[in-house]
Amino acid sequence: MNYKVSDIIKFNNGEYQIVDIVNNDGNVYLYLINNDEYKNDVSITKVINDNGTYNFTYIDNNEEFNFVLNKLFLNSKDEILEFLVDED
Repeated sequence: MNYKVSDIIKFNNGEYQIVDIVNNDGNVYLYLINNDEYKNDVSITKVINDNGTYNFTYIDNNEEFNFVLNKLFLNSKDEILEFLVDED
């Protein structure tokens, strides 16, 4: 399945908006934020393709999670630097 930033998906009994996507070694990871204006939760979720059925799972491996988290920071580095420079 092709996911795009700003898509809305159903996950964990709620609707989440995709904020960023990381692809690595055939794996897809989604950075999600709850789409409900009254909830303030986020998730980094691994997409598992099980013969055409897509399941979302948490990342149990610390090394894998740290890789994805670092990649998310790198994907947003320009926005982070711009925010920090504008704060001066």
